[in-house]
Amino acid sequence: MMLRLFSIFCLVAFSLFGWQATGAGEMMADRQAVAMANERIADAVAENAIDSPGEVVVVYFTPRDRQPAKDHVTRLRRIVEETASFYTHELDRHGFTDRKLNVRRDDQGRVMVIDVVGANDDRDYGKPDGRRIRDEVVPVLRAQNINPDASVILLFCNLMDYDPVTSKISHHSPYYGSGTHLAGTAWQCDSPILDPLRLTDSTPLLDGQYGRITIGRHNSIFIGGVIHELGHALSLPHCRQRQDESSRGTALMGSGNRTYGEQLRGEGLGTFLTQAHALRLAAHPVFNRRVAAQLYDRPQTTWDNLVIDVENRQAVRIVGQLQSDVAIHGLVAYFDPAGGGDYDATTATAVPDAEGRFSMRSEPLKRDSLVELRLVVCHVNGATTTRSFAFRVDQQGAPDLSAVRVELELAPMLDALRSRGVQAAEARLGELSDADPALAQIGQRILSRFRDAAETGTTSIDLSATSLASVALSRVKPTSEKVGWIRPVYNRVPGEEKLLSVGGDYFASGIYAHAPAEHTYRLSGKWRRLTGKCGIQGTNAGTVVFKIFGDEKLLWESPKISAGNAIDYDVDLTSIDRLKLVVTDAGDGNGGDWGVWIEPTLAGPAKP
Repeated sequence: MMLRLFSIFCLVAFSLFGWQATGAGEMMADRQAVAMANERIADAVAENAIDSPGEVVVVYFTPRDRQPAKDHVTRLRRIVEETASFYTHELDRHGFTDRKLNVRRDDQGRVMVIDVVGANDDRDYGKPDGRRIRDEVVPVLRAQNINPDASVILLFCNLMDYDPVTSKISHHSPYYGSGTHLAGTAWQCDSPILDPLRLTDSTPLLDGQYGRITIGRHNSIFIGGVIHELGHALSLPHCRQRQDESSRGTALMGSGNRTYGEQLRGEGLGTFLTQAHALRLAAHPVFNRRVAAQLYDRPQTTWDNLVIDVENRQAVRIVGQLQSDVAIHGLVAYFDPAGGGDYDATTATAVPDAEGRFSMRSEPLKRDSLVELRLVVCHVNGATTTRSFAFRVDQQGAPDLSAVRVELELAPMLDALRSRGVQAAEARLGELSDADPALAQIGQRILSRFRDAAETGTTSIDLSATSLASVALSRVKPTSEKVGWIRPVYNRVPGEEKLLSVGGDYFASGIYAHAPAEHTYRLSGKWRRLTGKCGIQGTNAGTVVFKIFGDEKLLWESPKISAGNAIDYDVDLTSIDRLKLVVTDAGDGNGGDWGVWIEPTLAGPAKP
């Protein structure tokens, strides 16, 4: 059954669900709305259901030259039961009752712990070796008729070093997680003192990362870490608590992994699950014994007449309606300032009304920041679909939604620019911005870059002989070129998208550099500087790192960059003979690593 969702509507108080037209009610859905979300999930299951394949499989990995910690099976069972209890309690608190973490158990109903002995010694494993360890675990699971590609693997690594005499501990274990609603892996650190029974243990401990703490504090951090990394394996991203949630403590997928259970020691409020993530987990197969038969369908979501504007000068308001071929039970908005690794993202949540309409708004956002807005639609089969935008917030906290207006209101202009050129785009802009000077100004700013733009190819400019004061590097034929997907192109990207785009803005000049990419140029020591921007093309999901080398020496390196986060570079090239631009995949292997160098410009030439 198709659930119709989202078209523009007046600001109505949705009395059916208890939403308010203003105030905190537009940051979080109320209990009546959550009840409707529950009903939609139940309706999808009642209409056509299958047994849920969702299952958490607990694995204990030990290098071949180490012994498992004493009584590790019994202790891990306590940790897993603590984890399951947290999720059940929090989902129930949000109104999603009867959700229990489905953990593989033995014939006596106890958590099954599968021991795996590594192929190498302890010293051969380190924090980056999660994938390598998983590869050693996979054959053992398959031998027990467990499909590792259709399970959530909770992988405890016996790679912590604990000395009970000196009360010191450190680890060299993978400690992270990732996954979808169908499968995932969470790598955990294990030690003999990791135990829920010791959350109140006041014994002093010297931790290699956290310094002088107690064993109780250590357990808050690392049992909280089990629950947090499992959240990632269940597909949850980071987010912090909103201002109206702060009385509950710290959000699990923010820094809640470090505060779990601290209320037991009188040290704080502890950890909670946000409503945003309760909505996402409510239909997850791991928490439901029966699921919609559409479990493996990829939802097709169409947005109509979405409006994003500024309310009360500092809040972003979102209203709209959409359609999907897989029913929708919730919507989550993430407001994610650049530079915090999404730990500082705040959220708003909504459950569409019977016609699919919704309204939501942000709290005041981080000042002087670039914000990525991710709208995540929660489908009743556990899947999600996402639409992203980027915008800036000024030093006074006022959002500038110019880039959002480009995406929502000037899409026909961009289509004309792609297919028919600048003149057609200008004509379309005139139609779209009639009686809207602000929108016309936004469109003209973009088109001005394309009016005098050169063709998309490169020319053989001799950088050692030209008398030009500056040169767009995207117009210079490199001495060597390599990209990780399709083929090298310049002043555009391959495929139907064509236009270079970063952070919601569009550019006529740049270099397509899908990771791994390298572009090399011969400068012959004639140029002073290289300036420009770099980022991920459009809303691609990858992460990359940009590097600039001069004569094989690293001159500049970006942090890890994801969609929406463009950064500037300004590099001294004095006396440099050979320039090399490099883009790497940031080591996460997620794909979608569409790096682009935007308006790279050589300045000079340098004085002899």
